[in-house]
Amino acid sequence: MKTLYSSAIGCMAVAGVAMTGTVNAADMDYERAMELAVSGVVESWNGYSIVSGYSPANGNAANVLSRDNYFVSGTSGRLSLPLGGQLSIQQDVDLEITGNAYEDETGNNYIYSYQMGTHASFRDPGMGLIGAFGGWGGGTTDGNGGNNENADSLQYRFVGGEAQIYLEDLTLYVQAGYLDAERTNNQNQDDTFRDAVFVRGVARWFMSGTSRLELEISYADGDADTEPDSHTVVEWGVRYDTVLAGLPIIGDTPVFVKYRGARFENDDAPGNGGGGGGGEGGFDSEDYLDHTVMVGTSWSFGGDGMKQFDRVGATLNLPNFGRWVASGENLD
Repeated sequence: MKTLYSSAIGCMAVAGVAMTGTVNAADMDYERAMELAVSGVVESWNGYSIVSGYSPANGNAANVLSRDNYFVSGTSGRLSLPLGGQLSIQQDVDLEITGNAYEDETGNNYIYSYQMGTHASFRDPGMGLIGAFGGWGGGTTDGNGGNNENADSLQYRFVGGEAQIYLEDLTLYVQAGYLDAERTNNQNQDDTFRDAVFVRGVARWFMSGTSRLELEISYADGDADTEPDSHTVVEWGVRYDTVLAGLPIIGDTPVFVKYRGARFENDDAPGNGGGGGGGEGGFDSEDYLDHTVMVGTSWSFGGDGMKQFDRVGATLNLPNFGRWVASGENLD
């Protein structure tokens, strides 16, 4: 399966080259003339998630968790600093509330995930980027929230490499790495998604100076419960960015709309009637789907237009690893 997804991302890159053709000399000269910029971006969004699941063991539909729809919001910030020549470093901070797990039936607990990441890279604005990243994060995983001593909290770490290819109005972005996690106040360590490898592919099409379409897919394979290599995550998304020009008082305003989907599967999860299935807040499914639609806005500096910002600024980002780690508990 890992080979399959790696091959798919490789095919995406080849297809991108075929579609865009050869960059003309004028465009290449323009790109090469650009210099890495001190740049940053802050984004904030709100959305709504719907969760659904099913049980392969008996073929019956099942509600995965006690709350299968909920509001979710998030904020992220990124800052890129040139180090001289074509080297740069970027710092990321991400926070998502109720996005990495789910409230219990009382509905009075806050569920969250946060993470901090650092990227170091070598970039040629006319060709592409190659670099490495790493970071850490934490959060809570289920209905105990984060406001009492019984909360199921977690911590995780990640490290990996990344590369971008610039093809006229298309950017291709690939990441691969390792993710590990553990509980901080609970001895059920086996329920956490951990010891995982992951790969992520992103394609960005700059339709104009003020509009962009982005597609992405991620795959992760790791451990959960007591069986090795029993848990997988597949996540996909599509995002459209544009600028609403001339709004009263606030003027030109960047906005985006995004859909994010994910499938979390545990081959060792209990089926209907098995240990851990059923019960209050439980479920008899071995996997579940999470669909989220979000609307947000952003503020940025450094780079003239979306395409130039992508080539010289704080263009790197990370998936929400907290959602992945928490899914081990949700499929316990």
